[in-house]
Amino acid sequence: MGRKTIITKDREQRKLTVERIVSIPLKLSWEGWTKPEHIERWWGPRNWTATVYEMDVRPGGAWRYRIAPDTAGEGDAAFCKAIYTEVVEWSRLVYNDTFTDSQWNPVEGSDMLTFVTFDEARGGTRLSIITQFASAEDLDQAEPMGMVEGYQETLERFEHQMQYILNQP
Repeated sequence: MGRKTIITKDREQRKLTVERIVSIPLKLSWEGWTKPEHIERWWGPRNWTATVYEMDVRPGGAWRYRIAPDTAGEGDAAFCKAIYTEVVEWSRLVYNDTFTDSQWNPVEGSDMLTFVTFDEARGGTRLSIITQFASAEDLDQAEPMGMVEGYQETLERFEHQMQYILNQP
């Protein structure tokens, strides 16, 4: 554990790329991203809790979730809905993620196309998350809204949680 998360922004391509090698085997890393009982334990920044309402990991399937701060006054809950467009087992997830209201109605202009790839790496799995924004201006807002720091914390939580599962007897 304790590996560094690398984050790069490409304004021309409107992409935020987050990469990290985690000390988790590839198949367990995949399960961590595709099973609600796992993702609820690590999705979102530190001191936030994720609730999964639906997770149908197949092309056309939906992932509906809410993330909320553990302490009142530490931010607003966010409802999101992702629609999977590509699922290649053990290798790649592609989904269109959007913020919604609490009734799952999309918030206009909040679509983000997300690519998650899983590659075997020495000592674990290389995770690459590429989020493509609708505009360069939307990408510019990712850091002020906490998305960059949130991704760093989320991947730290992911590795910690999956390491815990890996070490269970």
